[in-house]
Amino acid sequence: MKLEESRRKYFDLYNFVSDGYFTLNKEGIILEANLAAATLLGIERRKLINSTFIKYIDPSDRNKFHHHCMEVMQTSIKHTVEIKLLKNDNSSFYVHMDTLNILDDDNNFKEFRISITDITEIKTAAKEIESANKYNRSLIEASLDPLVTIGPDGKITDVNQSTEKVTGFSRNELIGTDFSNYFTEPKQARKSYLQVFKVGFVFGYPLEIKNKNGNVTPVLYNASVYKDEFGEVLGVFAAARDITETRKAENILKDYQNTLEEKVKIRTEELAKSNADLTHFAYIASHDLREPLRMITSFLQLLERRYADKLDHDANEFINFAVEGAKRLDNMINDLLEYSKITNKEKEFVPLKLENVLEEALMNLVVQIEESDAVITYDPLPTVNGDEKLLVMLFQNIIANAIKYRRNETPKIHISSIKENDHYVISINDNGIGIDQKYLTRIFTIFQRLHRNDEYDGTGIGLAIVENIVHQHGGEIWVESELGKGSTFYFTISNKKNEYTKYF
Repeated sequence: MKLEESRRKYFDLYNFVSDGYFTLNKEGIILEANLAAATLLGIERRKLINSTFIKYIDPSDRNKFHHHCMEVMQTSIKHTVEIKLLKNDNSSFYVHMDTLNILDDDNNFKEFRISITDITEIKTAAKEIESANKYNRSLIEASLDPLVTIGPDGKITDVNQSTEKVTGFSRNELIGTDFSNYFTEPKQARKSYLQVFKVGFVFGYPLEIKNKNGNVTPVLYNASVYKDEFGEVLGVFAAARDITETRKAENILKDYQNTLEEKVKIRTEELAKSNADLTHFAYIASHDLREPLRMITSFLQLLERRYADKLDHDANEFINFAVEGAKRLDNMINDLLEYSKITNKEKEFVPLKLENVLEEALMNLVVQIEESDAVITYDPLPTVNGDEKLLVMLFQNIIANAIKYRRNETPKIHISSIKENDHYVISINDNGIGIDQKYLTRIFTIFQRLHRNDEYDGTGIGLAIVENIVHQHGGEIWVESELGKGSTFYFTISNKKNEYTKYF
């Protein structure tokens, strides 16, 4: 009777607490339960009384609960266990369970007294933390860069596998050791660490990690502090980017730069020799080659004058062919000499009004223009930096071509320009015979001709000279054309007003 009164007083005392309290007999029948216990299980208190406690234990933990009760009975002391309970609606929750056995007046087992505390939120939070830790660990291990966390005392608290690889030490060997010991310059490493604590971060700090096998890895060290929820600094998170390949590239570049001056000197000497050879060739072409050619032409013409009436038609025709061939060869040599002069001539670029340049080119073409009745118009043209003689030759060659390759109608040629970024695009449009699409990429090749000599005269070097001039002015040239519909030549030239360039 005293025991039952003690039990009632016990439960009256604990009716208004948040933890659940039960009394079970040795068969596991609930004799008493407080209001908190009923609330936790989601059942009326009166329905708990005389029910079997085991049915509120999750099936996966019932064996654990049985062993727990056996330990309590055998040791006569309070035991604690973590158990998963079932609510009346079959949902589950975790509890922290304390169990004590109560003896009767004869010191024999009488009943169990159990208290339970809901720890579901704690368990959930613990699982989330565990999951977050696994996720963070997977992120850290996924990095190819060595990653390290360092405590306020400078000791390593965690590392990833890349750190193990670059140092040659295992994670267990590294944790708890001074992080600066793994650099070739420990003082510099400690200095960077203190800087992180002082300003909160450090970026691109050059260091070298030493491996226990003697290998050294150059790295750029980046680090920042990490804090707790109260803003207190817990330590430093550091990453080291391997710059071995970058360092190799820098050394190669440095070696190249060291030898560049000598290479430029050698190349300049080679170019000077090449230019001298070309100049010598030009002299030979203008004198030694043309002189015998003129002699051949003179004697052929003399032969034609003296013996024309004594030779048959075929012989006279053969002599005529030979004379014409010699003249064409002389023209080709003369044009080649001109091309050589353009390539090797020293040029100084000065500001030029393209309209003035064009007018001078048109003056040089006045005979062709009048004979063909060509109509030449132009829009306002810009001022550019260039060589006046070369630009006159450029316009002159393109316009002369437009007049030469005209159709049976009045030649019409129009010159215009547009500004694009750092250059002008100059266009020269004509209504001539046009060019077959398949020849557009060949027309700037030296001595390249698209027509027979009996159709149009010339050596095929004019557009090669034009391309050479455009390139010497740092531009590009191209043409758009279609047979029977005329052509438009485009070339670019810089619009930088203060540009002054000296070419050799």
